[in-house]
Amino acid sequence: MEELFETSIIKGLIFSSYGDLGPQPIYVWPKYYTEKELEGVKEERERKNLLTLTTRDVTQISIKNLSLFISDQAFTPDIDTENLTYFAILPYPDFNVTSLTYFHYINTNSSKSQIPTAFSILVDENSRSFLYNNINRIKPIVIEFFKSFDDQLVENYPPQEKIETSFYDLFKKIVEIERNPSTPITTHRKMKILFAGLDDSGKTSFLLSVDRKYSKLIGLKPTTGASIKSIEALGATIFLWDLGGQLAFRKKYINKAEIYLYEADLLFYFIDIRNKIRFEESIEYLLELKKVLKQFNQNTPIIYILSKGDSDIIKTGEIMENIEIIRNRLEEISPEESPEIYVTSIFQIFTILRAFSSGISKLSPNRNLINHNLRNFSLKTNSYLSLLLSIDGLVLADFYSPKARKLTKISESEELINVFEVTAPQFAMLFKIFSRFKALQQEEAVFKVAESVILFKKIQAADNDMFILFLIDNEKRKEKINTRLTNFLDQTKDLLLRYIS
Repeated sequence: MEELFETSIIKGLIFSSYGDLGPQPIYVWPKYYTEKELEGVKEERERKNLLTLTTRDVTQISIKNLSLFISDQAFTPDIDTENLTYFAILPYPDFNVTSLTYFHYINTNSSKSQIPTAFSILVDENSRSFLYNNINRIKPIVIEFFKSFDDQLVENYPPQEKIETSFYDLFKKIVEIERNPSTPITTHRKMKILFAGLDDSGKTSFLLSVDRKYSKLIGLKPTTGASIKSIEALGATIFLWDLGGQLAFRKKYINKAEIYLYEADLLFYFIDIRNKIRFEESIEYLLELKKVLKQFNQNTPIIYILSKGDSDIIKTGEIMENIEIIRNRLEEISPEESPEIYVTSIFQIFTILRAFSSGISKLSPNRNLINHNLRNFSLKTNSYLSLLLSIDGLVLADFYSPKARKLTKISESEELINVFEVTAPQFAMLFKIFSRFKALQQEEAVFKVAESVILFKKIQAADNDMFILFLIDNEKRKEKINTRLTNFLDQTKDLLLRYIS
């Protein structure tokens, strides 16, 4: 094992589980030491570029990992723990490493209930982009490994020397990915988002709306070729590729896909819902793009944008029929997954921000675990709906309870999740406006809606300003939320710190 660690960016493997004494490290590589033992080996291990941890260090890592996963088990009785699995990328600044951690439950004969576990692959901090860029290659290897390894833990935990060969084989598979990474390993994560569709399908208008450059929408000319710009978001550099949709350019992107489509982290695909005559042409182009992405073995998420859904026409029979046609066609060509579709309008910026927000969240390996913790926090505080937003109003995590609809009196015909994810950025904008003019004395605002109360708070997590929105049935619930909020933010700050970078 140690020979591999000496030459790899991977610095350690730790498997932990929750036992009678709480979170405990079960299997750890490389070897860890007591404080006394460390005195005689530290210099030699540093020379060999080996991670040097003490008993206390590995215990702290185990506690940190499992506390993120189990939170408060009393509030997860309705969850099928047998199928509850998460991956997350977590920082450990004290040891200058970042981990890709796999969380899941195991069955043992010694416990009536399932036991939560965490398996961490520790990587040199300066090489953490390796985890983000290769997570989709590493995940299936880890999942497949534990499908068989868990069977060895039913009776007890075998001694480390008896199972070391199994972990060594797993380690070698991960090192093989390191030797042949998807992209170069860097200290700063860079991502590529494509905006594709036919000409005049609304791509550039969408991007300008996100950038809030409304004046540029007037007299907008078609994009010729690929227009590339970059933004800094959530600690990463994101390159936005606006691919002009004229036929000649579409052929160019396909023929030179290694330039335009390779290493795409996300694809926004645009269809003009008013232009029924071009629906099939648009679907044909989409199929070409999907074929190329598949050839590159890229698991690129796709967000479908049905553009130009302005409020004056969206409820007309013609447009509703067009939306249904597109939805059915997308479902036909994507039988393996339910297409994620958003109807947007440049005259309703929040519909665009909601769609963009959903796409950005797909770039985060930590989104699901943050949602898991937000759910537990919401149940503990009797919050019926919770949204965690970036300072710009992008939704980072959400929780919804069925009771939220009854409290707000929102009709069955409206999607509750849509209503709040569309309006949440408006709260963020209003909050910042009123704060600027000192109209808010506290870092919170309260709005009454039907029989419910919306509590909107400005918070700080991992040194980043954010917002959190709660739907509660009584303003008195604020006290319980405020009491528990600090603990929730402390618990999730590392997940947020590594949200996408």
